[in-house]
Amino acid sequence: MKFLGALGLMGAMITTSSAGELLRPRINLGSANVKTISGDRGGYVIDYAIRVLKMRRSGGAVRIDGACDSACTLYLSMPRSKVCVTHNASFGFHLPYGAGARGNQVAAEFLMKNYPGWVRGWIARRGGLKGYIATMTYADASRFLPTCPSAQRLTVANLSPVRAHGG
Repeated sequence: MKFLGALGLMGAMITTSSAGELLRPRINLGSANVKTISGDRGGYVIDYAIRVLKMRRSGGAVRIDGACDSACTLYLSMPRSKVCVTHNASFGFHLPYGAGARGNQVAAEFLMKNYPGWVRGWIARRGGLKGYIATMTYADASRFLPTCPSAQRLTVANLSPVRAHGG
């Protein structure tokens, strides 16, 4: 009986919106606290875990407009509706290092546990996390994440000070 109720609800959703719109994640950068990421080489996994948690709690969104490597890739664990990518976006994945054997293992398990299934699948198809960076480009990421609205449609309030001044 619960299944039929859920099926009915899904049917109602499809009649009010096209199936393509339901499958394609949406992001509204105009109404959210937006963090633009570009050239982020990563850092300590715990630091990024805290940043992502704070961003989730604040209801903010993330705009990936360049390289997001290493621990920065934890932003991919945010809801799809809160992350978008530009054509400049790329993600670099590798095995954690620098925390000792056990610490590195815990960090790797934490990353893999928190990545969405599509990211875990992408990593698995490349043989898992390695000691070198495997780069996911916009072409792969945009299959699962929405493309960010163009910069012309963003309000000045949503731009970083550097972008607002043309830098």
